Amino acid sequence: MGKQINYWPGYEDFLQIAEASLDCGCVIIRYAAGRELVYGRTSDIVTADWYRYFFYVPEAGALMGQQIPFESRRAVIGCTVAGNTLIEAGFSHKNDEKKEIIRSRLYVQSGFYDDKGEYVPRPVCVTKMYNRLVRMVKRLAPYTELTDTYVSMNDEDYLQEKEWKHKEYISPQFLRLKLMENYRLRL
Repeated sequence: MGKQINYWPGYEDFLQIAEASLDCGCVIIRYAAGRELVYGRTSDIVTADWYRYFFYVPEAGALMGQQIPFESRRAVIGCTVAGNTLIEAGFSHKNDEKKEIIRSRLYVQSGFYDDKGEYVPRPVCVTKMYNRLVRMVKRLAPYTELTDTYVSMNDEDYLQEKEWKHKEYISPQFLRLKLMENYRLRL
């Protein structure tokens, strides 16, 4: 378990989030080809063609040679010593062919169990950094009520079109795509 906020910010918005993490002393980590880790102390490590990153909070402790598990499409950091010092982050991107906007998130694990079976909670400094970044996300991608339609599969209204109202953190750029060009939000 952990804390997570799902959102739809674009690359430009994410650069502001990355800059804020760097201003607070974080190191940005991303995977390169071949599962190698690339570390950066400037925002030029964030590129438009790589969507997932980690913000390492040095104040939380050393990575101690711990391997950050390779992230799959919907990865969780993994409950490790290294995970206790990291915030997973990313930005959303669009698929023009399928007319989709792919969701991203900020995620931080709640803690891990050490070799002795004792629970080691997430450091307070990581929680503070996560909360600071969440506040920034909420400014860049405001909480917006959306209405979508779906086809019901319930017995009483089978195959009838229904409306579904929901709220999402979505940037103005992607909100325009959703409303004006009928892009759908993909989880």
